Amino acid sequence: MKRLFVAGGKYADIPTIISAKKMGYYVITSGNNPNDLGHKYADNVALEDYSDKKAMLRVIENSKVDILIPACDDYSILTCCYVNEKLKMWNFDDYETSKIIHHKNLWREFCCRHNIDSPRALYFKDINNAIKESKNFFQGKIIIKPIDNAAGKGVSVVEIEKDNLESALKIAFDASRDKTIVIEEFIEGSRHGFSTILINKKVVFYFYDNEQYDYNPFAVSGTTTSHSISDNMIKDLIVEIEKIANILQLKDGIFHTQTIAKDMPNGSKKLVIIEACRRAGGDLYPQFVSMAYGVDYPKMIIETIAGLTFCKQKIFKREFFARQCVMSKHIGTYKNIEFDTSIRDNVVDSLIFATKGEVIKDPKRYKAGIVFLNFESQKEMESKIRNLGKLIRINFAT
Repeated sequence: MKRLFVAGGKYADIPTIISAKKMGYYVITSGNNPNDLGHKYADNVALEDYSDKKAMLRVIENSKVDILIPACDDYSILTCCYVNEKLKMWNFDDYETSKIIHHKNLWREFCCRHNIDSPRALYFKDINNAIKESKNFFQGKIIIKPIDNAAGKGVSVVEIEKDNLESALKIAFDASRDKTIVIEEFIEGSRHGFSTILINKKVVFYFYDNEQYDYNPFAVSGTTTSHSISDNMIKDLIVEIEKIANILQLKDGIFHTQTIAKDMPNGSKKLVIIEACRRAGGDLYPQFVSMAYGVDYPKMIIETIAGLTFCKQKIFKREFFARQCVMSKHIGTYKNIEFDTSIRDNVVDSLIFATKGEVIKDPKRYKAGIVFLNFESQKEMESKIRNLGKLIRINFAT
């Protein structure tokens, strides 16, 4: 029985673990938290911090792994690329290429150098230089980010002439392991995920969505299938992704992006890549793709990374489908989740991981679970997603 090692084991990795077991693999998970939900679905657990590249190399070698798969986390994919440079067994980019994609400062430099539409940006390791140079370079609204974090950690948007720039910079520096931040021009527009599978640097599968940011302006709270992206926007973005793949000589596998639909001078819209990664999105995003398109998306990712024969699957679209995090705008002690009668029939699957009595301290980051919903029409989906906080409610203990 071949052994597949997931360099993680959180709830976001459950779809990958399940797909791997269906494919017949003995699955080993990792990470430094024995209580991560993904471990319950695995055959074995080898606990180790997956951001510690050298430690993970030792664990993977000792586990006699046949296939290595990244978790839904940037540190995990960077570690996988590092490990593969030593073992040379799977389809991972070299480590320096992976840093270009997953470190925001290197990504902005790459896009600028190769004329890929991207926000103008500067990066800094010193707060005083950041204050001085950004005021000379930018005007109006800017966004400040740590270079090496995801899910909105340490991110702020400020008006450079009006707001407290120094406090926003401190937040970003504190959230960066590398103590490096990037400052970018702020681009207005709707936000969309665009996830692809690359084979020989060509896009052979793609999926796109509309993103919601209901509880935190910098962290996705949910996604829906999209009807707002035109064929020309898709075509142009695929050309851009394949250009990136050829310049960086990317290996086969997933290439996931977050994009903004930017208004162009001629009145059209263009999808501009804001962030990119070579691992699956979090919060059960692979399950969202699988359920919306009737495919096994994690299986596609495993096949390409492992160098197996890629089997393109037939697509059966759900036209009005959503994945939403169950969240709250309030602090308090969690009691349960209540589904309004008007939305119960829309729920097709869910994973609730909140436990009674746990304290919600940070509503912008707290998640009680993930729900998947199917709707009869665009109008019904938009109406119910807009009122989701009332239709799926977290009740608090008194």
